[in-house]
Amino acid sequence: MRAERAKQLLKNAVYRTIGETTTTLAPANGNADRTLRVLMYHKINDQLENPVTVPTGRFAEQMALLAELGYTVVGLEAVLAHYVVGAPLPPKAVLITFDDGYRDNLENALPALQKHGYPAVLFAPLGYVGDRRPLPHDEHLVQRGILNRTLDWGELRELEQAGVRIESHGISHRPLAELEIDESAREIAISKLRLEEALGRPVRAFAYVKGSEAHYRPVHLSLLRQAGYDLGFTSVSGANGPASDRFRLRRYNVEPYPPRTFELVLAGACDLISLKDTVAGTHARRALNAALGTSSK
Repeated sequence: MRAERAKQLLKNAVYRTIGETTTTLAPANGNADRTLRVLMYHKINDQLENPVTVPTGRFAEQMALLAELGYTVVGLEAVLAHYVVGAPLPPKAVLITFDDGYRDNLENALPALQKHGYPAVLFAPLGYVGDRRPLPHDEHLVQRGILNRTLDWGELRELEQAGVRIESHGISHRPLAELEIDESAREIAISKLRLEEALGRPVRAFAYVKGSEAHYRPVHLSLLRQAGYDLGFTSVSGANGPASDRFRLRRYNVEPYPPRTFELVLAGACDLISLKDTVAGTHARRALNAALGTSSK
């Protein structure tokens, strides 16, 4: 069994164990401090041994489960209204997001979204729009014949017209914490301006690359405000409430979870996993990936 598959099985088992234990000891009650759950996807395809991928069928299954479990999928406008002017969200609101701008989001994810009438948001790194270069974390896959194409400008507009809103993921797909302040300010501001020119509307949300607490700093929240953004999305696990910092909104990184694990994650039973998104947790994950041979840039 290959390392990536073993890693996925291990993670699924850990999430399921934590979720079931938490549900037994302290059942989730859906209190008002959990008004928004944000799902974060990357690739949606059926290519084996392709990290950060949810198979097409499993993605369709998860989209169907949202309705079956009583969740209401909302668009970015509703989230903006909630955090900017205090408008209420429907009970059990969910925002669906995609990072990195992969072409398979158009080819494989969009049909499932349209089937259910779900809006979504895609965060695109502009340096890779219409570029045949692999994203930095995919470079090692090319040698194994695994190609993950990114969208071009025409395809981004096609997604927009189909209800998938395009927002900013910077330019170079490098974590802001690894850049000098002036360079990170450029990534934040220029990506917004270029997207606004291409799409003909304001761009109001930014997703931090990688997005754990080790990958951005408080100064970057200030840079987002100065550039005119209204929301910032991290990759720190957990739900959000009315009092959440709108420039540090949490997201659940969705993997090929079986239905019960997906249900537990949405219910908040696995929120203890957010420890992996702290600075210390990020270093521990890097060490584990190195030991398993699943490291990537």
